[in-house]
Amino acid sequence: MEIKNYLKALDPYQTKLDKAENAKVKGGKRGADNNAQASGDRVSLSNEAKLRTEAYTTALNTPDVRQEKVNAIKARVDAGEYVVDSRNVAEKLIKEEAELFQ
Repeated sequence: MEIKNYLKALDPYQTKLDKAENAKVKGGKRGADNNAQASGDRVSLSNEAKLRTEAYTTALNTPDVRQEKVNAIKARVDAGEYVVDSRNVAEKLIKEEAELFQ
């Protein structure tokens, strides 16, 4: 099964940031036209928007599966050392279910 990430195109902060960076690159290459560009539209992102974009990009680049954790749990299961506390699992399921209705 292949999961495609369609959310990347929906990130408004990243889109604005990309446009702003492209404008800087184009403006720097033009030199003399840079003064004419200064009076045009400008995009300014808050620090919060920049942090959100950075967090979003980091999340997209993080692998979905932490293979070292999977391998460690598989080894414990194979060795018969992996024990599930069913009472703990049931308590957490009930707690999570109750939080849905609050």
